Amino acid sequence: MPVYLDHNATSPCRPRVVRAMAAAARMVGNPSSIHRFGQEARAAVDAARRAVCAVVGGPSGDLVFTGSGTESVHLGIVGAGEAAPGGRRLVISAVEHAAGRDAAGVLAARGWDVVWIPPDENGRIDPGAVKAALDPVPALVSVMHANNETGVVQPVAEIAALCRERGALFHVDAVQSVGKIPVLAETWGADLVSVAAHKMGGPAGVGALWKRRETPLLAVVPGSQEGGRRGGTHALPAIVGFGAAARDAAAGMEERALRITALREGFEARVARMLPEARVTGEGAPRLPNTTHLTFDPACGADLVVALDLEGFAVSSGSACRAGSAEPSPVLLAMGIDAARARTAIRVSLGPETTTDDLAGFTDALVRRTAATTPEAGWNRAGAGA
Repeated sequence: MPVYLDHNATSPCRPRVVRAMAAAARMVGNPSSIHRFGQEARAAVDAARRAVCAVVGGPSGDLVFTGSGTESVHLGIVGAGEAAPGGRRLVISAVEHAAGRDAAGVLAARGWDVVWIPPDENGRIDPGAVKAALDPVPALVSVMHANNETGVVQPVAEIAALCRERGALFHVDAVQSVGKIPVLAETWGADLVSVAAHKMGGPAGVGALWKRRETPLLAVVPGSQEGGRRGGTHALPAIVGFGAAARDAAAGMEERALRITALREGFEARVARMLPEARVTGEGAPRLPNTTHLTFDPACGADLVVALDLEGFAVSSGSACRAGSAEPSPVLLAMGIDAARARTAIRVSLGPETTTDDLAGFTDALVRRTAATTPEAGWNRAGAGA
């Protein structure tokens, strides 16, 4: 039976989510209508809004539903940036998701000054480097909470404190981390936080932007819905599914994280024994519990994802948004990883259903496939099958 190890691309809908969406699909009213059917639908949207706010760690903030995590990031960067008083300057990390890089490109095309902050060799952003870039005061700073490719977690609370000192708005892309580790918008001191449902067992096609109530925001999709901050008829089943996923994610998150961390650590130890030439990206930094990013000797080639799929294991080469690209990941290049090695990268991302047997079978398949492509490398595989 095929084994799914690509939860950072999208995580399968949980049973409770499917049931909640099916019930919502039978509802009749438009949430913007004032009759009883519309108000029942509105109540369902509001209940989901409260649930998502709770898992983002900011129940006193505003939450704007969007059509995806990407749209949320664009709203948080472009919408908040254009609405903010002060300079037209963006400070952003060089290891952002494509959504963040693209949003920065939009502002650059509008004449903004965009300052890219490079990471260290583990993919971490130094708060001191952000502090140095806060002169003159920028309109907005944007940094991911956890990288979608490497799983590396950034010191967002420290960066938020620096932003508050200098009067800068701070946007956090928490799309990959929400539901896996605590997202604490208010505790961090963030002004805006982007999240999405399908990374934590909810449906694709719905995201959200949390913001402090006083944070200015200009709609990227104009309209009357969501308080004029995002137009378009509410996708009621998707939003209700988002709320159900948020409730599930909040329940037992710590226990799940501990179990999945133990699985990941056992897997990485097995890889180290059986494939000593493999490298774990960001190994020296805090990472998401479920994420292992590996690179190999360039002789392996760049087709490991296809080879492993033939073995019955679904992994990715990095961001799903870059699927099909022959170019190495900008995230890995920013970390100083050689382009040839970066092309061998695979991302293994675990989910709640992943087992030790799944990972043992995957490691054996990985050994077979790398051996088939690099017989001349002479790697020590004495532990294969152990």
